[in-house]
Amino acid sequence: GQALPESKPILELNPEHPLVKKLDNEADEDRFASLTQVLFDQAALAAGDTLEDPASFVTRLNKLLLELSD
Repeated sequence: GQALPESKPILELNPEHPLVKKLDNEADEDRFASLTQVLFDQAALAAGDTLEDPASFVTRLNKLLLELSD
């Protein structure tokens, strides 16, 4: 038999989720990029995948947590 082609993951978003709604109103492009990357990384982890760059994930997440604590 032939090997099956590798499938690409599909990210599905719930448009009613509070985080997705908050993203829709985010004016800061850098913050938007950080938030979306963290959400994508979280989805990958939840699916049992590993991250290509876990250190960047931790850095982004810590930065966002610090912003929340201000």
